Amino acid sequence: MVFWLPSGCYSSSEGSWCYMEPHCGPKTWISLGHCNGKRQSPINIIRRDASHNPSLGPVDLVGYDNPKKLLKIKNTGKTADVSLEDGLHLAGFGLPARYTAKSFHLHWGDGAKGHGSEHQIDGKQYSMELHIVHTRNNLSIANAVKDPKGIAVLAFFIEESEEAKSKTVEAWEWFAKNLKNISKKGEVGSLDRSFSLLDLMGSNDGFTRYYRYPGSLTTPGCDEAVIWTVFADPILLPPKVVRKFASGLSSTDSSKGPWLINNFRPLQKIGDRKVEASNALKSAATIFVSPPTVFILFLSIATFLPFFSV
Repeated sequence: MVFWLPSGCYSSSEGSWCYMEPHCGPKTWISLGHCNGKRQSPINIIRRDASHNPSLGPVDLVGYDNPKKLLKIKNTGKTADVSLEDGLHLAGFGLPARYTAKSFHLHWGDGAKGHGSEHQIDGKQYSMELHIVHTRNNLSIANAVKDPKGIAVLAFFIEESEEAKSKTVEAWEWFAKNLKNISKKGEVGSLDRSFSLLDLMGSNDGFTRYYRYPGSLTTPGCDEAVIWTVFADPILLPPKVVRKFASGLSSTDSSKGPWLINNFRPLQKIGDRKVEASNALKSAATIFVSPPTVFILFLSIATFLPFFSV
């Protein structure tokens, strides 16, 4: 059996679930695979609750700057999914092995103003979210989903910005041009390879500012086999680029639509899981002062200040 990576779904039953229709939407996924588990994704990351881990330094990326590693782009009916040639490797503190990139895909809303990221930070949802899917020690997908740490996903928020101008924007503009070749579900196109995966990821402050937690695939069967690395700083793109994803792809094999929009899973309960903040996010994880604490400090200062007046 050949496994394609459609939006993080590793089963061959692409048509048994959906995002928008009540009879097959996220509320019905509870009966599919592991979607009713206790280690589900995505989650809302609360910065003040994240545990600072000083050992979480920059992620180690190999081969991501090679444009030739981007192979094919496919409209799965659920997302735009890009397959990758072997040779892109991920490692770093907190990861138990070296992981090999297999594909990347995206989640979005219904246009530039319709937010569609899966994860959130302090309740903020971004315009889009990029997921780069890796398997441990280059395992097959079938074996990786059986390992609690078999998959590592790098997640990047994408936010629309009128002021966005950079080499990263140029790469995304080139990437978005390929969408016209996969307008209908099932269509596959070749990439022109004028950009690399690293170009799409941007500099992201050296890939040092991120959150790490154990979770699941965000599509059925929601296998709880993922180490998530969610970067704190969004990639900024012009609204016209964001809009192309929600207006150029059909969720069926008809060119008349319906359009592929709002392809994100609702937030899941974090339960007793711990979210770790990387060393570069130390200030975000440790200096937060709650409103009650601020009030107590103010009251203390107001009480004792007269004793120090001249």
